[in-house]
Amino acid sequence: MKKVMVMALMFFVASFVVSVHAEEYVIKDYTFTWHIIKYGGTTMEIQKTPAALVVIFGQPTIPLCALTISPEQANAVGELLNKTEDYYQIQRESEDVSSSDTLFSHNCEVNFSSKQGRDFKVRVKQDKIFGSVVLMTKDEAVEVGKYLRQAEQMAAFVDKRIRP
Repeated sequence: MKKVMVMALMFFVASFVVSVHAEEYVIKDYTFTWHIIKYGGTTMEIQKTPAALVVIFGQPTIPLCALTISPEQANAVGELLNKTEDYYQIQRESEDVSSSDTLFSHNCEVNFSSKQGRDFKVRVKQDKIFGSVVLMTKDEAVEVGKYLRQAEQMAAFVDKRIRP
């Protein structure tokens, strides 16, 4: 009987200590980053902090070569990048020495440029005079665009799962 009482007392004290210990830790500041894709030199991440939930894409290791945008903007950019192959074909068949086409959506612009289909480049930037610019090849734009079109769903998943 004494053993049972001692074990019950130890269990009670241990549960009290564990509950007191758990209340000491509070997450007030955090940065959660989900690395979605790295294709060529271009990456896409979803980042959640206490203040914001954003999509970062481009080349974050190089200054001014990555955009931090909302999931809605990322989705809109993905829709514009979905037209990359079409603009590549149009510019490749063009008689112009250099071609450039720009599309706009949700405060972002996507520019497709080439020299008769050669040296095809895709530039993405926000509608600002100065700011970051993401430079991509045709293949990078096509691949990253697939994931950017899913950014809103991915961001909602992160927001639901990461609750400090």
